[in-house]
Amino acid sequence: MALALILQFLLAATLIELTPGPNMGYLALVSARRGLGAGLLTVVGVTLGLAAHLIAAAVGLSQLAASQPALYQALRWAGVAYLLWLAFDAWRSRGAPSEMDQASQGGWRDIRRGFLTNLLNPKALIFYLTVIPSFIPAGAGNGPGAFLALGVLHLAVSVAVHLGLVALGARAYGWVAQAGRAPKVQGAFAMGLVAVAAWVAWSTRDA
Repeated sequence: MALALILQFLLAATLIELTPGPNMGYLALVSARRGLGAGLLTVVGVTLGLAAHLIAAAVGLSQLAASQPALYQALRWAGVAYLLWLAFDAWRSRGAPSEMDQASQGGWRDIRRGFLTNLLNPKALIFYLTVIPSFIPAGAGNGPGAFLALGVLHLAVSVAVHLGLVALGARAYGWVAQAGRAPKVQGAFAMGLVAVAAWVAWSTRDA
């Protein structure tokens, strides 16, 4: 694959990752609310979710889902519902010390939530079905290999962008963690997740 084509793909992948979506909103909110460690663990989950989409597209499962409108809509609304559930969970536990101050509450929960947020993200499905194939030259001798190579490059780009988002969000953690601010921050976090869910529902309605 030509170097110029790879550079074009890296630019496209970076611009796509910088557009508003569930990853950008969720990672910024988590790291601002619970700090750098929780944000980094969530990045691990998000990356695993993207890798699952990559593998599904490589073996043809994503094409099957996209060809069935009912399956696509089920994925889309499951993602919206999961974000709304996270918003509800944040709202009902607003101000709880275990949510704001205890790092032991993170761990696998952060990874799992990041994974599910991305696994149920229809924008990731669309990316692997439309964007990556458009950068593979017609008649390429090793189409599946090129697809996986570009997919791995996208994962690297996404990790870099997501780490930047987490670092920016974590800068607000010291202010967020101060006494007396926990309930308001939890409420704002919940409303932020509602906004992310609404954005996902709106931006994927015509896909």
